[in-house]
Amino acid sequence: MNTQKYFFIRHGQLVPPYLNHLTMDYDTLADLSTSTLNPDINENAVELFVRQTTGVDFSDVQTVYYNNSGSQSRRSDESAKLIQKMLQDKYQHVISLIGLPELREVRFDVRKLLSANEFKRMGMPAVRAALYAKQVSGHGYSESLTEMERRIKQIKRIIKKQSKGDMLFVTHDFFMRAIEVFITRPQRLTGATVLDLEKTGLNYYFGGFQTDRDMHAFCRWGKSI
Repeated sequence: MNTQKYFFIRHGQLVPPYLNHLTMDYDTLADLSTSTLNPDINENAVELFVRQTTGVDFSDVQTVYYNNSGSQSRRSDESAKLIQKMLQDKYQHVISLIGLPELREVRFDVRKLLSANEFKRMGMPAVRAALYAKQVSGHGYSESLTEMERRIKQIKRIIKKQSKGDMLFVTHDFFMRAIEVFITRPQRLTGATVLDLEKTGLNYYFGGFQTDRDMHAFCRWGKSI
């Protein structure tokens, strides 16, 4: 029986004034979505990682993967390096660090999803609703569910090739929501609806979940919203 664990974790919190995606203004969110802004992670990253992952067993992690696509990648890169160092110091074994472009955030542009006035009236929930609708329809200014499923299946192939040790993937919240739907629905992303995406939890910084080799099991840790 295979007992390996596969962890998906959101990158760390960003530096001020980009501390919380839920409270950002329209232009900041838009520039982050297109990588016009690509800030570092916050100096409280070590403390937050420890707090968010208390009780999670990373002792057998052999490889940490991160987003090296060039799209919103700095936060994933810095988070992965911090996690690698902390786990190596704690468990006293070498951990490989590998770039994986498939871990990039979902491709979208806030400015093309909704107007500044719509955002002012309805806030971040309107961004999510517009994004999910475009993902499901496969039309518009967003990566479709079909495109995301191809990325997830590539990650699954990497998982299947791993012969020993656990793996940790540092990625982004909207992509993690698609992965959650892929894991928890028997049909994966085929036929997934806006409601399926809306039912997923928002992973707080350094929050996440673990799964098994077949990507059927789902266990969340850390604070989610």
